[in-house]
Amino acid sequence: MGGSNSIRGYDAGQVASGRSYILASAEYRFPIFPIAGGVIFADFASDLGSGDTVIGNPAGEQNKPGSGFGYGAGVRVDSPLGLIRADYGINNQGNSRVHIGIGQRF
Repeated sequence: MGGSNSIRGYDAGQVASGRSYILASAEYRFPIFPIAGGVIFADFASDLGSGDTVIGNPAGEQNKPGSGFGYGAGVRVDSPLGLIRADYGINNQGNSRVHIGIGQRF
């Protein structure tokens, strides 16, 4: 877990690797211009302590925390290619990251 499709503010796979997990995301979207909008968001995920049940314990070997929280803001632009999103996320460890994608997250 981690990255633009789970916990923004983290790199992909940086938070956890487990057999079970919980993921919660909330976004507030608002218009800015006719073709652009803004968003504020918060994401949380946990592997529910299942990281050590994966064969080889990759989460333990890579010192993944098992849970994480991210929050931030972003923009959405309605382009001829479809919706383009850019999010700036800050994680609970104080690091930040920009995530770019196509389409709404959910």
